[in-house]
Amino acid sequence: MPTRFFAFCILTLCSLTPLKAEPLKIGHKLTSVSLTDLNEMPITLSDLTYDRAIILVFNSIVCPASLKYHIHQTQIHNTYGPKGVRIVAVNANFNETNDALQKHYQTYPVPFPIFRDPNNTLADHLGATHTPQAFLFDQNKVLRYRGEIDNGWGVPENTTSRGLWNALDALLANQNITQTNIPSFGCEIRRRPQSAATITPDTPTFHRDILPFLQNRCQSCHRPGGIGRAAFFDYMEVLAWAHQMRDSIDARIMPPWKAQPGYGDFKHSRWLSDKEMNTFGKWVDASMPEGNPTHAPEPIQFPESWALGEPDLILKTEEAYPVEAIGRDEYRCFVLPTNLTKDRFVSAIELLPGEREVVHHVSVYVDVSGKARMLQDLAPNVGYPSFGGIGVPLYEALGGWAPGNTPFILPEGIGRRLPAGSDIVLQIHYHKIGRAVDDQSRLGIYFAKKPVEKRLYEEVINSRLVIIPPNVKNHKFTGTLTIDQDEHALGILPHMHLLGTEMKVTATYPTSEKKVLVWVKPWDFNWQETYVYQEPIALPRGTRITLEAYYDNSSDNPNNPNNPPKLVRWGEESTDEMCTVFLYVTRDNENLLESP
Repeated sequence: MPTRFFAFCILTLCSLTPLKAEPLKIGHKLTSVSLTDLNEMPITLSDLTYDRAIILVFNSIVCPASLKYHIHQTQIHNTYGPKGVRIVAVNANFNETNDALQKHYQTYPVPFPIFRDPNNTLADHLGATHTPQAFLFDQNKVLRYRGEIDNGWGVPENTTSRGLWNALDALLANQNITQTNIPSFGCEIRRRPQSAATITPDTPTFHRDILPFLQNRCQSCHRPGGIGRAAFFDYMEVLAWAHQMRDSIDARIMPPWKAQPGYGDFKHSRWLSDKEMNTFGKWVDASMPEGNPTHAPEPIQFPESWALGEPDLILKTEEAYPVEAIGRDEYRCFVLPTNLTKDRFVSAIELLPGEREVVHHVSVYVDVSGKARMLQDLAPNVGYPSFGGIGVPLYEALGGWAPGNTPFILPEGIGRRLPAGSDIVLQIHYHKIGRAVDDQSRLGIYFAKKPVEKRLYEEVINSRLVIIPPNVKNHKFTGTLTIDQDEHALGILPHMHLLGTEMKVTATYPTSEKKVLVWVKPWDFNWQETYVYQEPIALPRGTRITLEAYYDNSSDNPNNPNNPPKLVRWGEESTDEMCTVFLYVTRDNENLLESP
């Protein structure tokens, strides 16, 4: 059978004979199954010829883990195929349709066949639970191994277990397989849930109660082309993810918002109320009834281009940056000359990611030294790598972007100064998704349309004497700054690296009154925010700003980049740390419109 056929065939599984109630055990033979393709042509597993072994891997076209391991399956096909090994993939997710599978694999073809198991007949027979999950059978269709492919997520230095690879090598060498059952990880197979129980008028339903919640809290990321893998628009799609969504909501992992409530009143807060959380939980407990489609709100029309209208200045790299399919997350800086001949004031910026699925977040900086351009000129590819800052000693922040963020327009009469001849540096955090893409993100700059009375300044509070000893779980640092003139704070940006666990910033007024400006707990480097206040906060002269930050440099910290833990100091690299707060302020006595 030609390879081209295997790249596109989509099959459906059904049982020839009643399957056992218990999942197939190691050492037992696979029950015969019947397959049909989209043309309803019958085919059986025995029609797939192989000499030594066959591997069934349960896959998904939505699950991030599964997509990353498509490459591993292709490697197995290419490496072990000539040795008599056949690998096939099985999709047992009820919400992933034939049409969606065909479209995906036509765009991203693979050299092995894709089977469908929408009623979970084969998944139940094998006891399959996750995507990806591998099942290795010998030439007699006897199950010899089940579990992970490996545990590295495509990063060789992180791979400490090679379950399927080792089992396959042992089988081909006629040796005993030492580990025959290794737990798999990834996304749960989306089995069709039971029908909703009898509902009362108070029972939440999808169209009336859940869809408005998803529009307000989730769809800015979870939409076609968004950073969220699944699009939360359709009832059946949400049904497939509802239990995992509730777990993330209950743990306050999603939607991402790390500022603790009651410590600062911020615009565009994604913090969920108890009522929202309870409503979603009650809906899941009620077996997720759909309700009346006429109760659904009007769909949100998300902008495909600039939400603020056409920018005054659009900057982008001369060429796209190739983001690899798998590997560690990457921080890349791109230098964009402004070519301004005079100083301008910026009222807003907006970023359009070239590839939304891989652009996790973007920080925008201004460099007037020319040193960032030198770093880019020395790099062999477009842009240059840098983590934390942009690798130059002096620079200013111009803002940032993260999925779901609404572009922030400064109040009338306030602007950020963009000096003549300066360079813009985009620091982009790339999260790899299992297939290679080329990203060419664009930055839009909106200049102030009316005279600017006040500049936006940064007050920087930090603790530069950062030395974190190894094997310490709760290491504390503090930093202070005294405001030397009357100011008003418009926003605040805390910044740490991977060891940080929480940071609290407090203003102590000359009257000794205290006010917490922000309390980020738990800290997550992947979800940094510029927190913008609903109303500017007065900071009279003599106000003392104090930061209090904690770090976990133990092996219990899953984000620790060092194993075993080691001494960590202040620095720009991924294995270094920082302890900084950027406070964005205006100065009360400044009036740029007055004659000097």
